[in-house]
Amino acid sequence: MIARPALTLRGIRKSYPGVVAVDDVDLDLYPGEIHALVGENGAGKSTLSAIAFGETRADAGSVEASGTVGLVHQHFELVGRLRVWENVLLGREPRRGWRIDETAAHERVRAVAERNGLAIDPDALVEGLPIGVQQRVELLRELDREPSVLLLDEPTAALAPAEIAAFFATVQRLAQRGTAVMIVTHKLQEVIAYATRVSVMRHGTIVARMETATTSVDAIARAMVGGDLPGVAAREATQPTPCLTIEALCAGAGETRIEGLHLEVRAGEIVGIAGVEGNGQSTLADAVAGMIGYDGRIAFAHPRATLGVIPQDRQREALVMPWSIVENVVLGRQDRPGIRRGVVIDRAHALADAQRIKERFDVRTPSLDVPVRTLSGGNQQKVVVGRALIDSPDVVLAYNPTRGIDVGAAALVQSRLMEARNRGAAVLLISFELDEILALADRIAVMYRGAIVGDFERSNVDRAAIGRLMAGLSNA
Repeated sequence: MIARPALTLRGIRKSYPGVVAVDDVDLDLYPGEIHALVGENGAGKSTLSAIAFGETRADAGSVEASGTVGLVHQHFELVGRLRVWENVLLGREPRRGWRIDETAAHERVRAVAERNGLAIDPDALVEGLPIGVQQRVELLRELDREPSVLLLDEPTAALAPAEIAAFFATVQRLAQRGTAVMIVTHKLQEVIAYATRVSVMRHGTIVARMETATTSVDAIARAMVGGDLPGVAAREATQPTPCLTIEALCAGAGETRIEGLHLEVRAGEIVGIAGVEGNGQSTLADAVAGMIGYDGRIAFAHPRATLGVIPQDRQREALVMPWSIVENVVLGRQDRPGIRRGVVIDRAHALADAQRIKERFDVRTPSLDVPVRTLSGGNQQKVVVGRALIDSPDVVLAYNPTRGIDVGAAALVQSRLMEARNRGAAVLLISFELDEILALADRIAVMYRGAIVGDFERSNVDRAAIGRLMAGLSNA
């Protein structure tokens, strides 16, 4: 007997000004399956998920669900100043008379967490939690509603490898209990490892449906882009000279504090910082970018050296979401030569810069004047990376530059970073994707508890040793 779908989408269509986001899509999700939805940035995946959840109204088509549908968004929707239990139960708090029953609330959150193997402190303030723990809060909020269908939009984009394994263990338990799970992701290795079926979207339509047991990462990637993947720019020979020098750096507080860190990044090289998130990487990035105070020394090779920054969180730290692409391209560059004409911004110059970024980074948009919030997450990231690199800076600080973007776009971004390195820029690459660091870096420094605990030249990289150092094992 064939199981009845837990969620059925038929003829779904959704348009926005200048673009068809979803075009006549049919999709079935079955109880107990983990279904992957993949595609290029802007292919329509997040829009389809929002329609299935009921957050976005389709222009045409139908949605039928056998029970409750839950959605965990790519960008967390948490209230940082509230505690874990308050976020999980927001709007559904147990009450005793007219007052919230905090004891019952704690017990309920603990019960949901234990049932799903998610260790968490219900009283912790969300704004102080690591990204991986915030992900658990998002997930718990939906699991408390006991959904029959769970939609996960880029759930592992910000998670470290150990956190990813724990996350999928939870997802597999949910599937075993009969929950229909759909994961929107760009991490194709995860698709092969954990999903049973995969649907590939391109330009708003589903162009391929595959069983993961009989397909491969390469086959899925080719279906996503409609052909072969672009390669990363070749590494050229350079003559590195000191460009960014960090000496005895002390900054931050608590678990992410840096104490006495030394690091040198030379012109014409990429130095990759490897490590599990929460070991001081964000403190290092903030200090180099001039966002926080510090003791010690951060020096550039010459006083007029320029810095291009790709922050770790594009929506909170890099973009003003209601502003247009053009306005965001100007943001932080308003004093650069040519941008300002007297006391006003030169619109023609700003528009030309935005057009260059659109072309060099393949930003998919109907217009450069649309609010950046209307772009997919991946296309937002392309705008951020393009802005950081457009002025050919002497030093590039790249923090998770390919987070949440598809394999083709990731290859493009990595190529642009390699091109910056080849022309003589000093590139400091902080990434929680070890494969990305191994592919790009000329040298790899491993961070653990705010210190550099290992340094590897590209010629003598030992992946196992790097992994041990990342875990805090000194016998690497």
